[in-house]
Amino acid sequence: MKDHYRTLGIKPAASHSEIKKAYRALAVKYHPDKNPGNPLSEAQFKEVQEAYAVLSNSVKRAVYDDERWLSGIGTRNQQAQEVTPDWLTKVSYDLNASLATMDTHRMSKRALKAYILLILSDAHLAVLQQYDDAQANRKIITEILKAAKKLHINHLDEIEERLITLAGDDEEMLDEIDDKIEDRKRNAAFEKYLPYFVLFVTVVLCVCMYYYGIIR
Repeated sequence: MKDHYRTLGIKPAASHSEIKKAYRALAVKYHPDKNPGNPLSEAQFKEVQEAYAVLSNSVKRAVYDDERWLSGIGTRNQQAQEVTPDWLTKVSYDLNASLATMDTHRMSKRALKAYILLILSDAHLAVLQQYDDAQANRKIITEILKAAKKLHINHLDEIEERLITLAGDDEEMLDEIDDKIEDRKRNAAFEKYLPYFVLFVTVVLCVCMYYYGIIR
């Protein structure tokens, strides 16, 4: 994944003015008019333009920062927040909103699992149990199960345990957790054996075509 901050030579916490200042300096340095016939400068100029297009836009930058973190090349900025059921619900929702914009094949699954477990940390679960807000708990469980679809089935045991703890005696949510995890297990088994099934079907078709050719 491209590191736009490194391209502009700035820190991830850089302000908008710092981003603009760095871009202007590099744009002048690598501009094609100042480096005629230099393919390296031209390529660098394009990289600088791409970096600035992302980092100068607050929405694009927020999405990029999440993707960068989940790709394992950056850290997530943590802001002091009062931990409440509403806040944890928003954090869970925002996680899925970010995942929806990302290439899940190149994200760091380890970072995603770590973040989910951070949402479901002992301290956060204690807060949720203290508030005893069943509606918020259900929303969090639903969002976490959705995010966990991006993880391999082997990574779900600890997450499942914490979700069960959060559900408490809510039978409906316990059933949903069980159903979603079982679906993941079935899908994992299907994905595991799918290549063998495709190979088998291919061989059978080849044999049939061979004998069909002989008969004709």
